[in-house]
Amino acid sequence: MADSSSNRSIRIEESADGSAIVSGDGNTIYVIQQTTEQQSIQVPSETPTNIGPNPYKGQAAIKEGDADRYIWREVQEERLRQRFQALYDQVGQHDAPLRLLPILGPSGCGKSSLARAGLIPELARRPLPGQEQIRVAVLVPGTHPIEALAGVLAKAATQDPMPVQKTREFATELRLKNEMGLYDGMRRIVDLMPHIKDSPLVVLVDQFEEIYTLCKDIDERHVFIENLLCAANDPTGYVSAVITLRSDFLGETQRHERLNQVIGSDQSVIVPAMAEDELRRAIGEPAKQAGNPLDEAIIELLIKDTKGRDGALPLLQFALTRIWEGLIEGKASTDTYREMGGVGGALAGKAQEIYNNLDGVEKDIVRRVFVGLVQLGEGTRDTRRRLAIASLMASRDTPDAIRQVINRFSSPGARLVTLSSQNGQEIAEVTHEAVFEHWQLLNEWLDSSRDDIRFQRRLEAAAIYWDKQGRQKGVLRRSPDLDLLRTFEQKAGTDMTPLSVEFFEAANQEEKQEEQRKAQEERFKRLVFRGVVAGLVFTTTLSGFAGYKVHQAERRRMELYAARARDLADTDEVSSLVNGLAAIGLGRSVFIKLPNLSRNALVSTALLDRPNRTLQSSYVSGHTDRVYSVAFSPDGNTIISGSADDTVRLWERQGNPIGNPFEGKSENRHKEKKRK
Repeated sequence: MADSSSNRSIRIEESADGSAIVSGDGNTIYVIQQTTEQQSIQVPSETPTNIGPNPYKGQAAIKEGDADRYIWREVQEERLRQRFQALYDQVGQHDAPLRLLPILGPSGCGKSSLARAGLIPELARRPLPGQEQIRVAVLVPGTHPIEALAGVLAKAATQDPMPVQKTREFATELRLKNEMGLYDGMRRIVDLMPHIKDSPLVVLVDQFEEIYTLCKDIDERHVFIENLLCAANDPTGYVSAVITLRSDFLGETQRHERLNQVIGSDQSVIVPAMAEDELRRAIGEPAKQAGNPLDEAIIELLIKDTKGRDGALPLLQFALTRIWEGLIEGKASTDTYREMGGVGGALAGKAQEIYNNLDGVEKDIVRRVFVGLVQLGEGTRDTRRRLAIASLMASRDTPDAIRQVINRFSSPGARLVTLSSQNGQEIAEVTHEAVFEHWQLLNEWLDSSRDDIRFQRRLEAAAIYWDKQGRQKGVLRRSPDLDLLRTFEQKAGTDMTPLSVEFFEAANQEEKQEEQRKAQEERFKRLVFRGVVAGLVFTTTLSGFAGYKVHQAERRRMELYAARARDLADTDEVSSLVNGLAAIGLGRSVFIKLPNLSRNALVSTALLDRPNRTLQSSYVSGHTDRVYSVAFSPDGNTIISGSADDTVRLWERQGNPIGNPFEGKSENRHKEKKRK
């Protein structure tokens, strides 16, 4: 291919180990690739003479060897080259920026293609000023970015396709800090490369987001970034870096301040979505070069299917591959288009193809993953749903199993699922909603269980809320909602997420404990009731027994007073009278107010029924009503009597009345009382 601006030609040679040497008028770029992608295009053995090999890449990545077919984004190529040259022009200047060129954009916008099949060959066609030769090492970080970087540096330094020992040595160097605390291993390695002054190194890190999605070692991630920045900041200018990064991972770069500042500066390049003219050329030009131009009708249909849609380039390449295969079989391009159901149908066919090659357990995971990534429409069509991979796991899944299945659908050869990162979590999303419309199996899964899916979503939301609230018992499901959850659990079983299972088990356990508490309360109430009854019986019995004892004691006292009254009746009428009145008073006690006990026979005989009542009469002659109380003074010489006539009188022991200070008042009150 000839370049119109420089009139330079380029030649790309593939080596046995997958490395490529891009040459242009004596200028050589060594492209060392570290990637596990294995792509192939199936072409029938019997190919009509008028149809050449398939010029389209399908879902395979467009790389350095495809530069001759990558001819529709010249404007973007030139933009990248100018930005890259601006970084080199400032080498050695004070406060020169880092020689790091970030290429940003959404998934499927063509970042990798633009860098690998656009920028690198362009550097071969038109070398940077003052540079006769430039080396480019291309790597994809993978799970161990330090090893990937050490490997491409070892290949660039030794030209050995399998430098195992050197890779191990370089990996050790990359992890070492210098006396200033900087990870300068990459800079030191590059400085020792042969002819580095005449042939500086450009390291292209494609799919830079893999250091977040695949590399789980935060320390290794940090060391990798620091090595890139330290080498790209060295004033010698021996190393420059180019990275392609999906724009939905920009938030992750905030964890590394220097990297984030570079990405946020004006030296970054954002790759826009393909314009209609670019789409038209991407569709038509490869077929023209292959000697079999496509009909304008199919070009218009494909533009309509892909314009303004996410991931347009890989979708387009996949559909074009199917159309070209149809041409090889003798089918018209529009017929193939209709058979596959447009771009969306081609994707659905790819999804079904991957699904058919899985085992039973993996197929169950596929069903759960894709159903989980669909936002059910409420009177509208279904849409995509972004979800953390951890939330797609059922209780019976292992992280490795679900990750392996998702990788089948997110690999460069499929691109049916897009992976991203958000708040430290890996997020999955269906790349194109056309899959919903055309993948019949997915529609069957959705239509057969929409109510269960909605119930499960509500359950998952409740479980997440319960977890965020510190797993408080108050937010757990209770009957009758818990009964519905039990019914769902019997159907869903191990399809429930681990958190949902924990939520369900906690709700079950709480209900059992509540039932146990209620049973204990009932048993306690019954025991208390029985205890109260027993206590009442016991108290009543005890009270009756105590009353009986008091009654017996009072009666004995009354009988004692009565006996004394009788015994003293002949020798000491005064004492006999006092004891008799005491006996009568006790006879009125509530404890012995029983029939025939208010006036004991002994009292009557000994005190009231005696023929000699002289002394008694004298003692009571001063009262106008019943005498109810009589008592001796401590020395036994004075007697006091109280009557119902509200009078109190004092007497000598012999019965002579003593002047009473209360007498007049009491008598007056008594007389007044009688008048009333």
